[in-house]
This record gives sequence, structure tokens and C-alpha cells, in this order.
Amino acid sequence: MYGLTTRMSTAGVLVALTSLVGQSSAQSWTFTDVTATSGINHLQHTLVSGEEQQAYYSGSASCGDFNNDGWVDLFVTRYGHADIMYFNNGDGTFTDATTTAFGPTPLVANTNGAQAADIDNDGDLDIYVTAIDVNHYYLFINDGTGVFTEEAAARGADLFGIDRHFGYSIGFGDYDLDGYLDFYTTEWRFDSQNLTGAPQNSKLYRNQGAANPGHFTDVTLATGTFLDLVLSNNPAVFDSMSFAPRFTDLDRDGHPDLIIAGDHQTSRLFWNNGDGTFTDGTDAANVGTDTFGMGSAVGDYDGDGDLDWFVTSINDDSGLRPLRDGNRLYRYDGNRIFTDVTDAAGVRDGDWGWAAAFSDFDNDGDLDLMHTNGIDFAPPHYNEASHGGYDVDPTIFWSNDGTGVFTEETTLRGVTDTASGKGLLTFDYDKDGDLDVFITNSGDQPVLYRNDGGNDNNWLRIETQGTVSNREGIHAFITVTPDSAMPSKKLVHEIDGGSNFLSHNERTAHFGLGTDTEADVVMIEWPSGIVQVLRDVPANSVIQVVEPPCIGYLADVNGDGAVTPTDFTAWINAYNSNLPECDQNLDGVCSPTDFSAWINNFNAGC
Repeated sequence: MYGLTTRMSTAGVLVALTSLVGQSSAQSWTFTDVTATSGINHLQHTLVSGEEQQAYYSGSASCGDFNNDGWVDLFVTRYGHADIMYFNNGDGTFTDATTTAFGPTPLVANTNGAQAADIDNDGDLDIYVTAIDVNHYYLFINDGTGVFTEEAAARGADLFGIDRHFGYSIGFGDYDLDGYLDFYTTEWRFDSQNLTGAPQNSKLYRNQGAANPGHFTDVTLATGTFLDLVLSNNPAVFDSMSFAPRFTDLDRDGHPDLIIAGDHQTSRLFWNNGDGTFTDGTDAANVGTDTFGMGSAVGDYDGDGDLDWFVTSINDDSGLRPLRDGNRLYRYDGNRIFTDVTDAAGVRDGDWGWAAAFSDFDNDGDLDLMHTNGIDFAPPHYNEASHGGYDVDPTIFWSNDGTGVFTEETTLRGVTDTASGKGLLTFDYDKDGDLDVFITNSGDQPVLYRNDGGNDNNWLRIETQGTVSNREGIHAFITVTPDSAMPSKKLVHEIDGGSNFLSHNERTAHFGLGTDTEADVVMIEWPSGIVQVLRDVPANSVIQVVEPPCIGYLADVNGDGAVTPTDFTAWINAYNSNLPECDQNLDGVCSPTDFSAWINNFNAGC
């Protein structure tokens, strides 16, 4: 019954339990910089002067289980050097597996953005890569074992053009709900770098789906998501200004919307119309007021059950640069309207911000916020008046007090790096139940922070596998009710294929449960419209949930894989015996109202 039980079933759900249970004070947990002992050792670039300005804010990281061994790996891009694949050894260390993954002569290019996604629904992660000062991008197809072949041109995904491309982040999502992942790429380019007058390379590519899985068509104009008419605050200088895209269903109408953090007042929100097109709703929604939008994070920071949007920018407290007025936190209030609560939440000043992530690092049941920052230009791009003081910006950690108000605790939590951070992602690389952090630094070594003590509180992790929806279950919306006696306390998470800026988080949904020893109710709303409920899920477990085959799957009471009239007799027996299969309306009880619900499920078919 795909996990619908009074006590949790393992049908359609695999459960891995750990012994990491315990409580200690909130002050005990910290991040530990374990880069030196992790096996991760590289410079993102070795430039000392020259090159295009974009080279100095480059360097991406992508995480996922690329070789399907059960451990999350890392892929990093390097400007002018071979990119690196780090396979996770399962003991807290990584091995450089670049030649295993890409052969003896891996690509050397000015690569930049990277994003992993299962573009052909074959059960493994492929990798899309953008680049700087080139005329095309790259798509690496996984054979299932972590060995990749570059196939962008053959699959219509290389964005080939006669103009110079300056590619940044990638966001994957199934905007048309056909069960296959589409993608949006961003670009940051000066007018002087676009001498051909070509359109921007901020584009939406649609997956051709079941007819031709993992092959793509440019639908930017047809969908209304082109940014060429979105003028920057200095259009004579700046051409393409977009940085971090993400597909996310902000208004919860079942259709993933598109948000883009963009520089020089070009951040955008496109509402999905549900017919294959989008409408620019930026101004009406009260978003896009960030002046220098760089990175982006989405999460329910205030615990009201919907998703809010945080955008990093540049802050200057001196008053000499009034446009540098800091980050933005847009709280979603429903009806496609947001409120700027940046100051009330205490998250305006992040220096020269880049990637950001909402995550519950201490597992106390609310989302904390972390973002990296800094800029370190080499000649001739460095300007003391504009860039001075930002070259040693510390990565910032803000702790949520449970009400949506944040306190800066960078030093307290052991965050010490001050390099020119760009990408930041969260993942549980050591499988200990708390979230670790990986940061890319432009022109420098990366940083791996191991979370030590975040698992003193209880937690739950949920891995999704779509069957009707896309294979990764991107856009599945998960609601966890830790205690049914407190139904207003809910934790929500959307499985996400978007970019934090040159980085993306692990796909697994992570929930901090605090002192709760189980989650009374877990509801998964799949992009297909199928709804699945698990009950009494033990804390400190990893749950692998497979999407049921159809909306009416609950009517298959006898579990034979088909919805037929014989299931009515099975439902009567379940009702008379008060069995879990009786509950057809997912309210947690067996009652006469479930008869009507069974009829509805039967009519939905399977």
C-alpha cells in the first residue's frame, strides 16, 4: 500500500535506521573544517591577472551519488583546468576519480556552472556544465556507474551560437509536468562582450520527454521566460545579468514557477500559467527589489507551511554606496504576494553575498541560513573604491530562533573561512544525520565543513523516487507533522533542482525533529498529483519512498497491483477489521466516510 499504515509499512518504502539518538545543549554543536583530511585538494583557478572579469566569480560544485554506491559524491568545476570528480569513500574521505569518470583526457575549458540531474529517467545523475567566454556548453551523460560521455550537441542542449557565452548557474525542473526534467541556464555578460548583438543565453530548454528522453528544445520565447527586455540599472553597460535560477511551486497551484536571482535589479519571478507559458509577476508580487541579486535560497523559514525566498546581494554600511542595500528576505503571504521582512528577520548584511542555503543544521525543527560571500579581483579588474574591503568577507551563519528571527553565530559555530566564496551546498556526506557544508572559493581551495553535534537532536531524511513524476521526484512537496497532538506544527520541504548560485543541495529532504522520537504523519504530494501518507515514521531514519503508480492507488486494497471490483470486498474486510487499508481519505482513521473515498479512488482508476 505504498506506506499507508497505522504503523509504518515497508511496502514501497525502504527504511534505514541509525543509533544516533540523544540530546545535549544547543551550544554543543559546531562545524569542523575537515578539508585537509578529506582528500579534497585543488585550486579552482590559478589566475594572477588578465582574463575576463567573470573568471573571478566562477567555480561551481554539484553533489549527488554519481556512481550509485549509496554515498553522495562531489563534482567541481575549475576555470582553465580539468574539472574534478570526487567519489565518496564512505569513511569521511573522498578520492579524485576524474579519470574514472571522464577518461584519461578530461575536458579542460573555462567551465563554470554545474548541476546534476537525471535528465532521461534512467536512474542515474547526469551533469550539465556551463562555461565562460565560449560559444557552447556541455552535457555529460552517466552510464549508471559514474562513467560519463559528453553529448550536449547530440541532445540539442549545447546552446551553440556565434556569440561569446558567459554561462553561470543551471536550474532543473519539470515545468510542464510531463515527467521529464527541463532546465534553465543563466548568463552574466557585459554589452561590450556581445558584439554580435545576440540574444541573451539565459534560456529555458524543454525536455522532449517520452518521445525522445533527455533531448531538448529551446522554448525561451514560446514560454515567455526571455530576459532580453528586462533592463538592468545601467543597460548601456550590462547585457545579461542573471545568476541563480530555480523552479519552485511558490503559490502551490501544482505548477512549478521560475525564480531568478539577477544582478543590477534584474531578479525575476515568473508564474507558471499551467499551459506551457509563464507570466512575469515580479512587481505585483513585491519581489525583485534586491539591487544586486546573486544567490538564492527557498524554504519555510517561519514555519507557516509555505515557501519563502531569500536573495543575497551586496551590503555597504558606510552610506557611501546607497544602492548596496543588502540582502532580501521575501516572506510569502499567499495569493501571489510577498512581504519584505529582511530587517525584521535580521538578515540584511551579508557583505558581498553569493550562494545561500536554508537548512536545519541543528535539527531543532526550524531552518537556519548560511551564505558565502566575498570578491577578489585581479588586475585590471580590481577597483579599490568599489571592491575594497570585500576580499576577506567571512561566510555567514544565521541561527533561527524558531519564530523566523535570525541571530548571527558565525564564530560560535566554527565557521572561519574568509576566501572568495562562490558556491555553497548542503549534504550529509558522512551519513550521520546532520547537514554538512561544502564551499567553493574562486581562485582558492574549497572548504568542507563537517557538522559535529547537529545530530544531538532527532532527524528524518526522505529520498524520493518518481514513477509517474520525474525519476528524482523533483517538486514533490513533503509535509511532516512530528506530533499529531500539535497539528499546527508542520515542517515542509520541496524536493528541489534549483541553484543556490553555482551550487545545489543534496536532493534528499532533511527534517530536524528536535526531541520528537517519530514523525506521526508524513505526506508526500507528488508533481503528478498523487498523494501518499506515511504514519509513525521513526526518527533518525532514512526513508526511501517510491511514488505509487496512479492517483487511485489506494483503492487497490488487496494489493494485487490492479484496481478492480474485488477490491471492494477487500475494503469491507479492512473496515470490519479496522485495518490500515480502510483509510481511503488519508485522515488516519477508519470510518464510514472512507467508503465514499474508496469509490472516488476506484473511479480514478489505476
